[in-house]
Amino acid sequence: MTTYAFKCKDIGMQCGFEVKGASSRDEAMQLAVVHAKTAHNMQTVPQEVANKVSSAIRS
Repeated sequence: MTTYAFKCKDIGMQCGFEVKGASSRDEAMQLAVVHAKTAHNMQTVPQEVANKVSSAIRS
């Protein structure tokens, strides 16, 4: 089974947040968006940031 991961550091943030073991790219993205809203005070995630996150998700 493929799992997916993301790190805030991979998009230039000075943050230790990591998604590990997500079962899909969509799940990894959803977890990253929740983190962005709660930890980085983003009410909405700008499309540019969403694109960077999407590109940084690894399997």
